[in-house]
Amino acid sequence: MMDAWTLIRFLHIVALAFFVGGQLVLVVAIVPAVRRAGDDALMRDVARRFGIGSLVAILVLVATGAAMASHLGRWHDSVLQVKLMLVVLVGVLIVFHITSPNSRALSMLVFLGSLAIVWLGVELAH
Repeated sequence: MMDAWTLIRFLHIVALAFFVGGQLVLVVAIVPAVRRAGDDALMRDVARRFGIGSLVAILVLVATGAAMASHLGRWHDSVLQVKLMLVVLVGVLIVFHITSPNSRALSMLVFLGSLAIVWLGVELAH
């Protein structure tokens, strides 16, 4: 039988997989193909749909992450502090990316920041 903390960790990982995995699929496959096709309307539709899913994923990540940090007494952990600073930085970059959706540099910074957050999450997991 699954306990509540296993469910919370599961939801955290699924939201993480959606957010970071979705970015990877966008960077590697969708954006290059849609740009080659020259279909700006399709790119806006994909971005809007991914943005909505990402917002849900981020809300789940924040809620489950805060619950786990409280449950495990990790709020003062230096690795968690760095991870939280990166989360804020990625959030700011996402806001800038929304206002400049064609910026490849912002897209890559969000993606690289997200990967760094995942790395720190792996560090926290041991």
